[in-house]
Amino acid sequence: MENWKLLLPQGELEIKTSRQGSSTALLLAGGRKPASEWLVQIAASKDIYCADKGIECCCENNLKPVWLCGDADSAAKDCWEKAQLSGVKILLHDPLKDDTDLQLLLAAMPEAVNIVASGIWGGRFDHLYSNVFSLLNYKIQRDVQVVMADEQEILLLLQEDESLIFKPFSPENIEALSLLPLTDCNEVTLKGVQWNLEYAPLLSAHPYAISNMVEQEKVVFTCNQGRVGFYLKYKL
Repeated sequence: MENWKLLLPQGELEIKTSRQGSSTALLLAGGRKPASEWLVQIAASKDIYCADKGIECCCENNLKPVWLCGDADSAAKDCWEKAQLSGVKILLHDPLKDDTDLQLLLAAMPEAVNIVASGIWGGRFDHLYSNVFSLLNYKIQRDVQVVMADEQEILLLLQEDESLIFKPFSPENIEALSLLPLTDCNEVTLKGVQWNLEYAPLLSAHPYAISNMVEQEKVVFTCNQGRVGFYLKYKL
């Protein structure tokens, strides 16, 4: 197995895995906008792909995406026009479509690209639910890594036999750490927190492993079986 490393504004992330892409891209969706300082840091040296309203994040922070995908029904019109004039590749779709803008963008993404997705949080639960499982499916189909993040929340998607080490820069700012079962039956190991777990069952019918607390300088998590979301909530 190889290690995939990602430097987030909140800390250093390392995932031990046999599944990773050849590069890492930033994907911006139409949910809660990440803070400008956070966004500019994470965007450095990454290709940017926008799903419709995600283009507003680029407009407001002088970032130029590679692609803009969607039906142009939610983003500011001047942002779409600016993208077109600056040579951004436009993937325009009919508003009367089955898939979401994010799903259409994921389907068109280059092969073997890891994703840091922002603009995911906030808004309606049905949108968030669709985002999480659409990105999980992308991870499974492409054999890559996916992280959903902004300055307030982080969600990493892990499959069987993948493990991570997270070294937060300011652990005192973490409000909660939770493990979210994404399949019916899962098994997990978690260390560096108030309530450690060792090969513990984690069932979708009983998602009890929430609101844990970080107690050490690094957190080590292993998905022994199934598919699990490793979630961090930061204090505002």
